[in-house]
Amino acid sequence: MRPLAIASLVAVVLAPACTRPPADPVAALLSELESAAEERDAERFAARLAADFRGADGIGRPEALAGLRRHFAAYESVAIDVYGVETEAEGPTARVRCVAEFSGKARQAFGLDGLLPPSAVYRFDLDVADRDGAWRVVRAAWTAAEPRED
Repeated sequence: MRPLAIASLVAVVLAPACTRPPADPVAALLSELESAAEERDAERFAARLAADFRGADGIGRPEALAGLRRHFAAYESVAIDVYGVETEAEGPTARVRCVAEFSGKARQAFGLDGLLPPSAVYRFDLDVADRDGAWRVVRAAWTAAEPRED
C-alpha cells in the first residue's frame, strides 16, 4: 500500500509541472483551417465553421462548403501562408484579422490551369467563438489585398 501512496503523491506533485499550458485556441483554429485548406479537405475545413456561419454577401455554411469543394477540386495542390494575425479576445469569443496568401497549381484537365489564378491574397476579418467546446468561425469577411514585400 505504501508504494502506491508514494506513487500517487509523486503523480499529484509532478503532474502540474509536466503538463503544458493550453494552446491558444484561436491560433489552433487558424492552424487547423490552414492545414485543412492545404490538404484540400472541404469537410474538415467546414467542420470549423459554426452552424450559423455567415460569410461575404450573406453566404451560409452550406454555400461556403459547396464553394470550398469546387475550389479544392479545381487545384492539384494548395499552399496557404497566414500572417499579420491580430486577435482581440473576449472570453469565449474573439475578433481576428489576418492576411492569407494563397498559391496553388490548378488541374490541367478542362483547361483549368489557364483559367484559375496561381495565387491570390486576401485580408480576412473573422468573428470566432467557442461553440460546443470547439472554436469555430461564426462570421467572415474578406477583401483582396496586396502580397507582403519580402
